Amino acid sequence: MKKRFQLRGENGNSMLEFALVMSVLVPVFAGMFTIGMTLSKGIQVSNVCQDAVVLMVRSNTDPNAGLDLSLVQNQRMIIRAAAGLGMNSNAQYDPSATGNGVVILSKVVMVGPQECATGVVPAPPTAPPWTASNCPNYGRYAFTYRVVIGNKTRWSSTMGNPPTGVVASNGTISASDIAKNTSNVAQNAAFLSLTPSTFALIAEMYADVSYLNLFSIMNTPIIYSRSIS
Repeated sequence: MKKRFQLRGENGNSMLEFALVMSVLVPVFAGMFTIGMTLSKGIQVSNVCQDAVVLMVRSNTDPNAGLDLSLVQNQRMIIRAAAGLGMNSNAQYDPSATGNGVVILSKVVMVGPQECATGVVPAPPTAPPWTASNCPNYGRYAFTYRVVIGNKTRWSSTMGNPPTGVVASNGTISASDIAKNTSNVAQNAAFLSLTPSTFALIAEMYADVSYLNLFSIMNTPIIYSRSIS
């Protein structure tokens, strides 16, 4: 009887020890899973940004390529690369306006004499030379193109946004707004090093992967990536 009582006591202790250990291990394993899967999704987000920039380069260098990224049929290429991130609204990979991510495509130019001559018409008596006094955006980074693919309301570009109404349906911005509209200036473009009349193509992406966050171990994981060409 004494031996049987000791075995039952040991079984109870084992159950208690197991419960205590698992109360620590389960959060640890959940955190490891969240971090590992978030890193994996981060690589995918980075790749999507790179793919988007490649398509922008092709669109800008080959007008006959038919790569108008403002059209849904061309946006599907980007959404297909983001498969598994919750950005598609259907099996055809149409972008979802309420999905878990967004891709923001921008073209930014350092406004120089070429942009001023095209956008300030007729030219003022004081030009050339062009200066900030006769061409308001001279020497500043201005948006010349903006297309947003996916959830447009939840996130915005880190560089700011063109003012409402200046972006055409195909994503382009008029020469006048580029040269004269001071609200069309990129606010946070210090990472660029452009010379006058040169431009950069920029793809940014946000992705909400909070569905990977088991037991709310971490803050809601939002992945951000940016690629520049």
